[in-house]
Amino acid sequence: MLETTMSAVDRLTDTNAKITLHNENLWGEIKQKDEKIGELFAKLQDLAKEKYKLQSIIKSQEEKNLTELGLTLVENH
Repeated sequence: MLETTMSAVDRLTDTNAKITLHNENLWGEIKQKDEKIGELFAKLQDLAKEKYKLQSIIKSQEEKNLTELGLTLVENH
């Protein structure tokens, strides 16, 4: 009876150690993915700023071109 109980405790201890290690590995992966998400979000923000900047440049150039032709820009919203 004592041997059976000790064997069960050993198996449970091993299982607990495996689960703990697995959880630590998962947290490591989560941290890496969270960092990657942060990097990608920052890049997305930079690209959005660049898009806005380029749209402004295009609009300014269109207005300049139309002004040179004596026309005005009509915006469709």
